[in-house]
Amino acid sequence: MSARTKLLDAAKQLVWDRGVEATSPNMLLARSGVGQGSLYHHFGSKAEWAEAAIAGLAADLTEETDELFSAHETGADQLRAYLTKPRTALDGCRLGRLAFDPEVRANDALRAPISAYFAHLRSLLRPAVRATGTDDVDGVVEAICAVVQGGYVTSRLSDDADTLERACHGLLSLLTTPTH
Repeated sequence: MSARTKLLDAAKQLVWDRGVEATSPNMLLARSGVGQGSLYHHFGSKAEWAEAAIAGLAADLTEETDELFSAHETGADQLRAYLTKPRTALDGCRLGRLAFDPEVRANDALRAPISAYFAHLRSLLRPAVRATGTDDVDGVVEAICAVVQGGYVTSRLSDDADTLERACHGLLSLLTTPTH
């Protein structure tokens, strides 16, 4: 494995675990096992390796989400698969939790891959939600995103991984229950 790959893998894990602001170059060096010279050879600044790490996390999530949606033909099956997929609730969303990181909030380049992932997720959810027959596709899509992201937060706060699962199953129940 190349030094750059080791650095990026370590940066992705640290950014997910700790956020950008709380991750230091020394932590990155310790986690990756590469020397300081390699870090500065591949990345000129903290912002550069943080941007690469966040872009990598976004690419990973995009690939996983694309695979999940493409494995199911109907909108109902896609929604069920998305809302019931196993998640590491207590670890938090790899991207969603970065919305609260001051360095991410202050840097458009760090926010861009996160925003792009959520825009892509919404584009996958829209046709699936439209298939439910709802009149408020965009509102339901936002509700799905909010329930999943909020479920991560409430799971962490309650130290109960099942909170996210219950929230997702509850929303799925609402989406699949006839309204008449």
